[in-house]
Amino acid sequence: MSFFNRERGERGAVSVFLIMIFAVVFAFVSIFVDFARISALQAKAEMLAHAASRSVMSTYDPQLLEKYGLFAFGETDANYLMSKVLQTQFDTLNSSESLPIVNAELDSSSVELLRPLGTYAVFEQQIREQMKYKAPIDFTIEIVNRFKPMSGMMKEASNTVDLLGKLQKLYERREAKLDDMLDKQTRASVQVEKFGIWVPRAGGSAGDGEPEDISTAADVAAQYGEYARKLEEDRDREPLEKMYTLEIGRYRSGASRVFDRLRDGNREAGQLHRELLPEAKRLLNEAREINAEMKRIIKEAEERPAQNGYNAMAHAESTGGNDMLSGGEQIDQIRRRSPELILPEELFTDFEHDISRQAADYAKTDAAVSSFLAVEGSVLAAACSEGGLFSNLERMRSEVGGYARNYVDSGAGNLLEQNRRKLGDHRSSDAERKATEKKAATKLKEAGNLIGQISGLKEKLKEEQKQFDQLEAYFHANREVNSHSDSAKGGKDADPGADPYEAGGEAMEGMDSLYGGFSGLLQGMTDNCFQTEYIASYFRFFDVSSLKGLLKKGGAGKEGVISAAFTADRQEVEYILYGFHNPAGNLAAAYGEIFTLRLAIRTMEGLVKNASKGNPLLILASALLYGVENAIKDLMDLTQKGSLELSDYLKVQFSYRDHLRLFLLVHGRNGNRLSRMLAVIRMNTGIATEERATYLKGSVNVSSPLWFLPGVAKAMSSAGVLSGRVEGSRYVASKQADFSY
Repeated sequence: MSFFNRERGERGAVSVFLIMIFAVVFAFVSIFVDFARISALQAKAEMLAHAASRSVMSTYDPQLLEKYGLFAFGETDANYLMSKVLQTQFDTLNSSESLPIVNAELDSSSVELLRPLGTYAVFEQQIREQMKYKAPIDFTIEIVNRFKPMSGMMKEASNTVDLLGKLQKLYERREAKLDDMLDKQTRASVQVEKFGIWVPRAGGSAGDGEPEDISTAADVAAQYGEYARKLEEDRDREPLEKMYTLEIGRYRSGASRVFDRLRDGNREAGQLHRELLPEAKRLLNEAREINAEMKRIIKEAEERPAQNGYNAMAHAESTGGNDMLSGGEQIDQIRRRSPELILPEELFTDFEHDISRQAADYAKTDAAVSSFLAVEGSVLAAACSEGGLFSNLERMRSEVGGYARNYVDSGAGNLLEQNRRKLGDHRSSDAERKATEKKAATKLKEAGNLIGQISGLKEKLKEEQKQFDQLEAYFHANREVNSHSDSAKGGKDADPGADPYEAGGEAMEGMDSLYGGFSGLLQGMTDNCFQTEYIASYFRFFDVSSLKGLLKKGGAGKEGVISAAFTADRQEVEYILYGFHNPAGNLAAAYGEIFTLRLAIRTMEGLVKNASKGNPLLILASALLYGVENAIKDLMDLTQKGSLELSDYLKVQFSYRDHLRLFLLVHGRNGNRLSRMLAVIRMNTGIATEERATYLKGSVNVSSPLWFLPGVAKAMSSAGVLSGRVEGSRYVASKQADFSY
């Protein structure tokens, strides 16, 4: 038998070849088997990670949800929950598999809790989700639809109060400058009157000829001839023989005194004229500039940007009908009468001419007096002709008398009195207006005292203050967490002040802001509106009936009030809105703002009811008086009834709660308000929202043994072909699942 048997060798070659083919196919298939198991592991790990994350986050705090509609993770250990849920799920899956191909095992899990509810962005987002359907409907039906019918009247009232308020201030400044102008002209003229007593008017007494009676310039002239004769007679006599020494001395003394008084008086008068008349002209020019500014303001009055909010509201579709109040035209007519407050340019021209004329008239007077004073030396030396002296006297008497008739003497010829009468012609309503302003200021002070009674309670409610101190600590703790966010000012002083024009102007500015806010809502709901309705829905309002005893006539101090009604948990909305950390400040601020809103509405009514009074400024003053009186009455009625009619012209009820919803909208959203909301939530639940997460980041590591070629799988993992990693003979899949409320 041959060793090299051809037939036997060929049969062995085929077997080896088949084995090689099988090995290659086996290796190829085994790799795909492991790939399939890896893919299955990846899918299972991701599914379990998401399911476990949802399970962990299902343990939200029920108290936050029930009281405030908010979601935040509870106090359970999140890592323990995650691990337990995953292990349970793995055990269930592994036991349910009849053929455990994947044979997965849980290696590890971890949880990271993020985005605390106490941060502004998270809190605002949850409010947005909670209120996005409810807020637009409630606010539109309960608030916007009630104010829409008034939009036209309120626009005209706001424009009118704004315009006339500005004109009133300018009017007072202009009139004061014109009065100062006339006062300066009068002061200058009075000085001429003072030295005019030494210059008797034409036709006056010239004295009785006795030297001791020399008291005027006329006496000097009248006795000059006798003085000259006696002086001449004594001239050639010896000193001891002179007969008229005493008479001559008396004349010289009297004449010198008259000349000195005239000289001093004329010098002072000249100085005053040089100082005061230019000042009078300056005041006139300033009054003229103010008059021009009044014209400009009237021209620009119809272009106020604040009108846009009213216009948008008036033209918007309403679910409550589109009927508008009809009093806007009457108010518009009041505003159109404002040009009556402008003084004609001719009046300023006349005043300017009169100042120049007064200066010229005094210059003539000064020249005449100076001419008379120039002959003093000649008179005392008896070297002056008697006719020349009388000529100078008559010229001086004529000029001084003429100046006095034009600027000093009472009567129709006095130019200054004529100018005062011209000013008085357009001031015919000023006396009544000023009396009305005084009444309005008194009533405004009464409103301030009323609100001050509420504010004053903070000194007496010591026990209730403790809760506010705790609130303040919670507030600052939240602000620390949100220190990178915006800051806003706290509440402002509730005192309405003492100036009815300023109070009325501020009231209308508040109404402008309100309608501007409405206009913004018509374009789409904002976070501010969502927060407004959230606060109104989930936080407690103060019971205004608790103030009955305090605000009734004669009520004062703490008597008549229930202390427990002033705790922080009974005025949550007021605290959130204004932010005063005391039991009375927020209530005083709320009543102050309600007074301002009522003042705006009542002033609008007052403009219509006083439109027949003619003078625009008188109408405004009367409207403000009406507004202040009725706004005070509204405060009392609100305390008694809890709601008011929105206006005499719009018979719909508007509650205390509705008022505060408006103010929440007008004040707008800011960081401080959010912190106050979160502080109240912490006070009521004991939950520090800064420590309660709303976002979970879960990580899961799952492994499975590799059946074939772990080295090849490791190489592919290192090359980035496979996700996950290979540790020894096991493949590890890492999955992350995020979940947020």
